[in-house]
Amino acid sequence: MYRCLSVLATLPLWLAAQTAPAPSDQIHLAWTRDSATTITVVWRTMDASVPSTVEYRRQGESRWRRATGGPRPSGTEGRLHEVLVQGLEPTSRYEYRVAGPQGSWSAVYSFLTAPRPGGSFEAVFVADTGLDGRLDGLSTGTREVIEAVAKLNPTVILWGGDGAYYDTDKRFGTLDRTIDYWFNMVMPFAVKAPIMPTYGNHEIFLKEGYLFWADRFPTPEGFDNRRYYSFDVGDAHFVSILAADSESGALPETVLRWIDADLEKARKSGRKWLVPYLHVAPFSDGSNHPSNLDYRRQLGPIFEKHGVRLVLTAHDQSYERTFPLRGVPDKIEITSNAKDCFGASDGTVYLKVGPGGKQSNINRGFANFKTNPPPAHTAFRDNTAHHFARLIFEPQSVRVQIFAVLRGKPEWVQDEFLYTLGSCGGR
Repeated sequence: MYRCLSVLATLPLWLAAQTAPAPSDQIHLAWTRDSATTITVVWRTMDASVPSTVEYRRQGESRWRRATGGPRPSGTEGRLHEVLVQGLEPTSRYEYRVAGPQGSWSAVYSFLTAPRPGGSFEAVFVADTGLDGRLDGLSTGTREVIEAVAKLNPTVILWGGDGAYYDTDKRFGTLDRTIDYWFNMVMPFAVKAPIMPTYGNHEIFLKEGYLFWADRFPTPEGFDNRRYYSFDVGDAHFVSILAADSESGALPETVLRWIDADLEKARKSGRKWLVPYLHVAPFSDGSNHPSNLDYRRQLGPIFEKHGVRLVLTAHDQSYERTFPLRGVPDKIEITSNAKDCFGASDGTVYLKVGPGGKQSNINRGFANFKTNPPPAHTAFRDNTAHHFARLIFEPQSVRVQIFAVLRGKPEWVQDEFLYTLGSCGGR
């Protein structure tokens, strides 16, 4: 299905619009409740009479079990289905299939439930994909990034926003049809792991709109109509922060209070890894999208107060990683000049991971850096490839791998480091 859709992206709009969708498409997973024992399944059928039914079984079992749900209101054509599956076993692989027209079923897919605290799991962070086959040629890595992520087996996908770039890509007519295409495009990984979004400037400001996207993504309730929410996976606590103002613009005080309280609650509950993720970067030396200093000023002290060690961001079309930092924003201290290992006494590492497939409309390429040599707080940076992050959580450590992707080449790990709650040998 995916390669057929990739071909459709290059066809004229009138022809693509006449091509019938699959009986069940836009299949994707989410978490709205306990990540270790539940999963939420979403898909679309053009036939609105299809029941909202999922069949599932633990891998190795022969008997299918059933769960039912109902329609999820959205702007898509046909019917968007949503089913909550409960009573699953932690750290277990399940197979599932979704109902289609006339009693049919989709292909069989599988996912891995989250561990309880003390278990291991993997997460992927990816953003700024754009749609493949853009007529301006800027989606130079979209298909390749999707295929590379799909090769992995993450427990969760953290999506960092800027999916469709509808302001400069209207091949599919309406925004809702454009979003339809995005969900079908990412199905190679969306069927394998929950996608937990935060939204970017394109979803919020540039001829799109928050609800168009939020209506498609089930998430925990969180705060301000799900613009901010959090969830736990094993020993990790993830916080999705809608921070989409490009270079300036602060978050409301009510939001800051919610973030502060959320991180405090997670810390007191014993979560070892507090991982905020947001679209616009507080630390960016990019010429297209420099640092948002308001976010740096507001969020830095909150993150430090609660012992946040990793912050995931995107937005600029390049990759940057800081050394672990304290004293943000006024008295920034680099707690370690090591490149590959940080210990329990170190500060916060800020990562700007991008782009995830689409190059910039501003300079029609990867972003140029403003400062050469890099700022003193920079541990690693690159603006020659597309990027996504893989985070491998173990009971006492997180290993971060940054994959670089270029068309015509196998993806490779370009940057890697370990953050441990113990100590790094030799330090």
